[in-house]
Amino acid sequence: MIYRTKDTVENCFDDLKNHLDMKRLRVHSSAAMDSRLFLQFIALIYVSSIRNTIQADYKLKYLTVREVMEEMETLTKIKYSNRYGQVFTETTPVQRRIMDAFGVEIQA
Repeated sequence: MIYRTKDTVENCFDDLKNHLDMKRLRVHSSAAMDSRLFLQFIALIYVSSIRNTIQADYKLKYLTVREVMEEMETLTKIKYSNRYGQVFTETTPVQRRIMDAFGVEIQA
């Protein structure tokens, strides 16, 4: 049990250093450092939640958090003025599976 906890903590530090740009704080005041640490903490909570959701889905558990984010990055909402309303770009099967896993619906 302790080893699993250790692995989780190491993964969180790895996320902070490599994916959330926490190698150097690059701040000049204590207030800025506190703000940066708070935002990084919130981002780490989101990353952990995304990881847990994709690990719970049998089709997505082979994807990393970065791969899920990159896959969803191409989804775009196009908004027309007064004529058509809003239109989303075509979704791929992987994007639809990700949206199902997270309980996200796109209104057509």
